[in-house]
Amino acid sequence: MISDTVQRNEGGISKEVYDLLKKHLMTNGIIYLPGQVGTYDGAAGEVQEPKLISCRTVTELGDFGKGEVAFLCTSYHDEQIVIVDPGSTGLAAGYTEKKIPVLVLELGSLIGGKRGVTPARFTKFITSGKGRSWHSFSQPETPPEKTAEAESDWKPPVRTKRDFVQLAADIDFEKELNEEQLAAVRAPDGPTLVIAAAGTGKTRTLIYRLAYLATQKRVHPDHVLLLTFTNKAAREMLERTHQLVGNQFGSYDSGTFHSFANRVLRAGANRIGFGRDFTILDSDDAKKLMRTCIDDIGVEKKHFPKPEVLLSLFGVVSGRMGDLNAAIEEEFEYSDVEADDVIKAYNLYQQKKKESNSMDFDDLLIYAHKLLLEHEDIRHHYQEEFKYVLVDEYQDTNAIQAELVHLLVQTHGNLMVVGDDFQSIYSWRGADFRNFLEFEKTYPGTQTFKLQTNYRSTPEILDVANEVIAGNPEQFQKELQAVRASDVRPKLVKVRDGSVQARYVIEKANELQRQGIALSDMCVLYRSHFHAMELEMELNRAGLAYSLTSGVRFFEKAHIKDVCSTLQLLVNPANELAFSRLLQLFPKVGAKTASKIFKKLGGRVNLQRAETCAEVLAALPSAAKADWEKIQDIFIAYREESLASDPGEVIFRFVKAFYKEYMVENFDNHKFRQEDIDGLIDFTVKFDSTEAFLQEIALLTNMDAEGGNAPAEEEQRDAIRLSTVHQAKGLEWKVVFILFVNEDMFPSKKSVEENGDAEERRLFYVAVTRAEDDLYICSPMVRRQRDGGMIFLDPSRFLTEIPEDLLEVDGGGFY
Repeated sequence: MISDTVQRNEGGISKEVYDLLKKHLMTNGIIYLPGQVGTYDGAAGEVQEPKLISCRTVTELGDFGKGEVAFLCTSYHDEQIVIVDPGSTGLAAGYTEKKIPVLVLELGSLIGGKRGVTPARFTKFITSGKGRSWHSFSQPETPPEKTAEAESDWKPPVRTKRDFVQLAADIDFEKELNEEQLAAVRAPDGPTLVIAAAGTGKTRTLIYRLAYLATQKRVHPDHVLLLTFTNKAAREMLERTHQLVGNQFGSYDSGTFHSFANRVLRAGANRIGFGRDFTILDSDDAKKLMRTCIDDIGVEKKHFPKPEVLLSLFGVVSGRMGDLNAAIEEEFEYSDVEADDVIKAYNLYQQKKKESNSMDFDDLLIYAHKLLLEHEDIRHHYQEEFKYVLVDEYQDTNAIQAELVHLLVQTHGNLMVVGDDFQSIYSWRGADFRNFLEFEKTYPGTQTFKLQTNYRSTPEILDVANEVIAGNPEQFQKELQAVRASDVRPKLVKVRDGSVQARYVIEKANELQRQGIALSDMCVLYRSHFHAMELEMELNRAGLAYSLTSGVRFFEKAHIKDVCSTLQLLVNPANELAFSRLLQLFPKVGAKTASKIFKKLGGRVNLQRAETCAEVLAALPSAAKADWEKIQDIFIAYREESLASDPGEVIFRFVKAFYKEYMVENFDNHKFRQEDIDGLIDFTVKFDSTEAFLQEIALLTNMDAEGGNAPAEEEQRDAIRLSTVHQAKGLEWKVVFILFVNEDMFPSKKSVEENGDAEERRLFYVAVTRAEDDLYICSPMVRRQRDGGMIFLDPSRFLTEIPEDLLEVDGGGFY
């Protein structure tokens, strides 16, 4: 190791070598002091230059091997920073080939200082003879030589430089944080992983980390970047940080990945073929442009995916940095879509965006990554600008977001990511929780901190959560620990079926309300939207106020109304709205065409007659005829096979013959919509006729309208919340009900078949940990089938993993 007895000698360095090193160090940032280039001089905010104050021969330095002269560079604080050797192969190559000095990585790569960081990727810790911590780094990237061309085609974005005001902030970190949080907040420089379990103060820890950097490490806010997934989260954290440290520090750079990417591109888009004044396409504009591309390639649109389906697919693939061809083959495996046509549409879409100087939302990340990856001077600027990068909810990042972050911190390694692998539930959106799991591998030498003290839930609820998540093999080991006292165990509610489950929830909600708990402090969670069908109906009957996180009630969803329009038309041949909705599912049929056909048929469309079906076929545009032929037999069968008593069978045949493929081509979330329809089919068994089924839906819809349950009004009322688990992440309620905790429902059968049960288990863990005081886990025992029979439902595998003594069984009722 470096000799700790090396004597410091002034002189011995030629002016030429000194000037060259000094110029390079100050302009390209080879030497980094803790958090800064140089060091802040008190309140003035001026950066002081490093000094070269010592030289010894390499042989006297021991481990570096043979060579001529090595220079030990220190700061004004006399902290050892880095050793360079102008006589070594490394530095000699720098002089002769790259014209700039480099570190002597071939000879040991030692860097001194209490967390000084070189422009190289962190690889490991080593220790000197006296136990001082040193860093070892892999080959650093050489900052690019500035050229006239580089100066002319890219300028760093102009920022208002704010004074760094000396502040004696009255923050007692030890008093205001628990030991786990405090350790993370005080983490030394370098890559840092904070594993924050549910309810353990993740946001608080991030806020105090920002405050700590400013008040204790004297890091200027201009040099800190906070990345979040929502603007709301960024605003909340910054507001709370300013409340903590005051506004003297100015504003930190914070926002979503996309907003940061936009900022990068506004300064350098010309490097990648765009103007800096490029337009960001909103979703509607992107759809219109894609629709134009589909028209231009001359594809037969009858069975070609809609623009929104293609845009969603392209976005997920780009976020994963995946293989587009493979994704197209998988997505449209069971449809008539030609992969080559999709590729043509994609290529033309990219071309038209460039020609019109436009980018869509996904492009922001793609091109920001490309800009930083391929242009060293721009990358180096942002690495210099942001000495500290913090990322919230890191388990939800996709591949390109993780790569973007990596490019920002390559030179200094000051990256803190916060998240919880137990709550990684968005793989279907492209998120890859391996970014979180493998962080320590990606950033060797990572300091890892765990937050396990939960302030939200009772010990009994946490015991259930810990047991549930323990079943996943690939994850960080941690266990939630409660600080609250309680003696109320979560309830396992065993009920006969979905209807009884719905009535149980309503009765329990009324009981809790009488005890003084507001409806707005209660939430009903479910795995899929269709699980709440019966509950919505019962809530309307009971007149109990409720709100939906999605804002759209089940029977108002487009795909549900589509399949029900078939039934409505069979029951009432004069229903023009149902006829129009049905026909507009077909190519080349709009509202005007449907209206003309309806009038041509005399205002009544009795589809149970073969003659009427033939008349509709003759009146349809050529592009729509094949689709009509797929479904017209269903209408004839409705009469001949007496399907009027089995609305579920009609829906089943309609979906199989036509609507399933229609969903694949028109909805990016077609798998979830299929689950809704499957649930709707099962739900129809409660009714002995199509008429009764439709009447019930109509009455409930009208009751919603009369009751003032419009989504815009829901937030203003005291109402029980209904939400999928995905939509509830990050939220909490005093009382939580979880519906249909049964095999094939929670966990979802389709999800388990496609991806295993690990993410479904994490989803159940998220559901459990939303509850503060009371948790009701509902598990119906039977489910009616379309043939009138009953099937027994098995309890969810997640329930079998929970020791019996952790749950209090509530019979719930069999009425």
